[in-house]
Amino acid sequence: MSALTVYGTTTSPYVRRVRVIANELGVDVELVNAFDADGQARMRAINPIWKVPTATIGELSMLDSTTICEYLLNNHGPGPMERFRGDNVHERNLLTVIDGALDALINGFYLARDGVTVETSAYARKQQDRARSAMTWLEQWATGPWLSQVQKLGLPEVAMVTTVDWMRFRDTYDVSKHPKLVELADHWGQRESFSSTFPAA
Repeated sequence: MSALTVYGTTTSPYVRRVRVIANELGVDVELVNAFDADGQARMRAINPIWKVPTATIGELSMLDSTTICEYLLNNHGPGPMERFRGDNVHERNLLTVIDGALDALINGFYLARDGVTVETSAYARKQQDRARSAMTWLEQWATGPWLSQVQKLGLPEVAMVTTVDWMRFRDTYDVSKHPKLVELADHWGQRESFSSTFPAA
């Protein structure tokens, strides 16, 4: 089996999704640090939108986390995980809302680094509001069908755990407002695939 080469960083929640699933499926990962100049140049030579994670396996290139994760589950799994069903509208909706919350807060994180805050920018404030709306919707889902199937680990669960962990790691959002999502994250976070990939500064 060819190793999966992943271009990214250890702090990216999207990169971490790939690393968690690869760990669960026993796929070796070579992580190329896209933060340094050489890794960034190598990633940009593959991916025209300069996005992490970018991955290659053999001659195949993959340009975003969902594509990479689906590839791993469909071609090297599902193993201990649930197969991701691309035609399952509910799972697609979960991923869309999780990604919406995460992307909004990532935008806000980098805006704040440039001195743009929710107090000075309507756009920055909208990112916080969008994240809050998404997390509230996800909390309602977790209170019902999600936690009733807590033994199931699939791509939406991996996405949710890595998102909650990133919010706590970067202190971008008060996740304590959503105790069921915290419960979900803490439950799965005990697995080696999550504990060994927890973001580090």
